[in-house]
Order: sequence, then C-alpha cells, then structure tokens
Amino acid sequence: MLLGRNSKCWCGSGEKYKKCHMEFDEKLKEYAKAGYQVPTRDMIKNAEQIEKIKESAKINTAVLDEVAKHIKPGMTTEEINTIVHNFTVEHGAIPAPLGYGGFPTSVCTSINDQICHGMYINKRPNMSWYTIRRRRS
Repeated sequence: MLLGRNSKCWCGSGEKYKKCHMEFDEKLKEYAKAGYQVPTRDMIKNAEQIEKIKESAKINTAVLDEVAKHIKPGMTTEEINTIVHNFTVEHGAIPAPLGYGGFPTSVCTSINDQICHGMYINKRPNMSWYTIRRRRS
C-alpha cells in the first residue's frame, strides 16, 4: 500500500507520514537500491519495544552472571538449568527456550563439543575436564 505524505503513518503513531517515517523509508529505499538487505517493517521496532528489548537484555545478562557465580566442575546440567530457571522467574521473566516447540528446559546446554545441545539433562556430575558451553536465546 502506497502512503501519501499526509496519510497517517504506517507505524500507528497517529502522525502524518511526512512527519513520522517518510524520511526513514526514503533512506531504506536508497539502501535497498545500493544492494543492502533492508528489514521489513515488522522488524523495525518502536521506542517502547526497544525499551522492552533492553530490559530483557539486562535480565539475560544477569542470568549469565548468576550462572557464572555458581558454575563449577562437578555440576550437572540439571543443576545449571535450575539456577537459570529460578533466577529468571524470580526476576519476572520467562525462560525463552522453556516450552518452545515442546522444549523441556530453561537453558540449552551441551558438554564438551557436542553438536546437539539443549535437552540433555545430566544427573551425573560432570568431570572436571569437561567444558560446559551455554547458550541463551
């Protein structure tokens, strides 16, 4: 749908397109013409969404810091999952992997250089030479 300069902006701000996103959209068209990959409008976030993303990032960083305080040789992946789950929920967030596509845990983990990671729940202590890799969504 082509917007006129005086139409309401596509972003939902209620402002006229020319005062809101027209200049931005023109820049995106220039980038696309120059061969750059340009995101679709649904990928472009407004100020409120950006603030929520920043808050989520703060919690995610805090979760990783919490795991770093406790992680040690001999821990099980189940213990790591418990730390991640409890800390995330205590801070009013929802663990991203939990329930996604039926995923059963709050963190994706793998031991050493396993290609498959995630659902592996290890109830046996990990040996001291194991490298535990972590990945948060």
